[in-house]
Amino acid sequence: MDEYKKKQKKKKINRIPIFFLVIGIYISWIFVRQQIELKELKTQEEVLYKQMAELKKEKAQLQEEKNMGNDPKYIEKIARERLKMVKMNEIIYIDTHKTK
Repeated sequence: MDEYKKKQKKKKINRIPIFFLVIGIYISWIFVRQQIELKELKTQEEVLYKQMAELKKEKAQLQEEKNMGNDPKYIEKIARERLKMVKMNEIIYIDTHKTK
C-alpha cells in the first residue's frame, strides 16, 4: 500500500508543473495577441488622424469658398471655369494645333 501512495504523490507532483506550463503558455498567448491588436489599432489611429487632417483642410477650403461666394470676381471665375460662360461680345479662340 505504501508504494501505491508514493506513486499517487509522484503523479500529483508531475501534474503541477504541467499546470503552470499551460497557464504560462496561455498568458503568453494572450500577451502576444494583445500586442498584435494594439499594433493594428495604432495603425488605424494614424490613418484616421491623416483623414481627419485632410478633412479639416477641405473644410477650411470650403469655408473660404463659401465666404467668397458674394465676391463678384469669384462668381465670374466660377462661371467661366465651370459653366464655360463668356461675356457679351467676347470671342473665345481655341488653338487646335496645340501639342499635348
